[in-house]
Amino acid sequence: MIDVTVLGGVREYGRNCFLVTDQATNTRIMLDCGVRNGNPEVYPVITEEIAQSMQAVFISHIHNDHIGALPLLAEKGFQGDVWMSETSLQQMQNIIPKWQTTSLDALRFRSFDKHTRGKLITLSENLSFIWGYSGHMLGSVWYSLYINERSIFFSGDIALSSPLLVTDTPAMLSYDVALIDSGHAAQTMPYEKSIHNILSILKDPSESYLIPITISGKACDLLFLLFHALPDRNFVIDHGLMEHLQCYLKNPDNIRKEKINELDALMQSERVTIYEGKKEMGIYLLLDKAAGFHEIKTAVYQDEKSPFYKSHPDRKDLKELVRTIDAKKYIFFHSERNDLNIILDGLRSVNYILDNLIQ
Repeated sequence: MIDVTVLGGVREYGRNCFLVTDQATNTRIMLDCGVRNGNPEVYPVITEEIAQSMQAVFISHIHNDHIGALPLLAEKGFQGDVWMSETSLQQMQNIIPKWQTTSLDALRFRSFDKHTRGKLITLSENLSFIWGYSGHMLGSVWYSLYINERSIFFSGDIALSSPLLVTDTPAMLSYDVALIDSGHAAQTMPYEKSIHNILSILKDPSESYLIPITISGKACDLLFLLFHALPDRNFVIDHGLMEHLQCYLKNPDNIRKEKINELDALMQSERVTIYEGKKEMGIYLLLDKAAGFHEIKTAVYQDEKSPFYKSHPDRKDLKELVRTIDAKKYIFFHSERNDLNIILDGLRSVNYILDNLIQ
């Protein structure tokens, strides 16, 4: 029997960390190992017994709320493999030095070859997995895991229809347990509606607009969509975002084929420049807030007219995932307590899943 222990991430936004145990074969793995962002950060409940009894960790992507507790895991004595995509491992090289701890030397960071996408990878007699791209950010993946004849689906953070990134559909659609991202499922906001709302704010060509960002798939989506929607406007972006976009072109298997040439043209365009501290007319996508700009908050949903841009499944997306991924038990993560109650009530009301199948 498979047991899933939530160490963080359910009824909260962040701290995603799930322990999967099969007592019969003494197999124990972890799905993501993140913190809840803030000052101070909030860590998952990881003990020495947990850390030292596991064989492997599977990372969905390299955002802090999915990897930030790896130093703690190492300090508690974990010495196994930490699996992630090749592209995620490339990006980890910029993150690991910032953790400033020698405990990480005990971790064995491993990646699966891009050519294994959608194929079964066997790690031991009792543990194997299949992976596919999840569309949330460059290198982000979902997992189908198989432990002693039991099956688990872990979506990681997932976006069903990113304008730039590929989202793969699992070949196997029936599981014992499915852990599914429900981060924005208390609302419904199609990408087209979101961009329409943002464009309604960006109407003055003589204004300087600021869209605060993180290095993410969402930031790249916004730049790409707005660049094409506003052909007469200039865009000023952080150097870090430009470097990230260059990584897109180095990993074409993760990008929609029909968009690669358009993305390359965007990066070569004179309408896209690197921010050097000057304020001029245009649309700025920056990591740090700067004074004197008209700020547009794309992370906050207030109503259907909000300039909100989803980076997780909304209500419609979650229903599609539940229709696609058939599981005996569902665990929904990445949603605050009140939002999760709304989400579960909505799924019950349309008979998508039964009460005794919801965790």
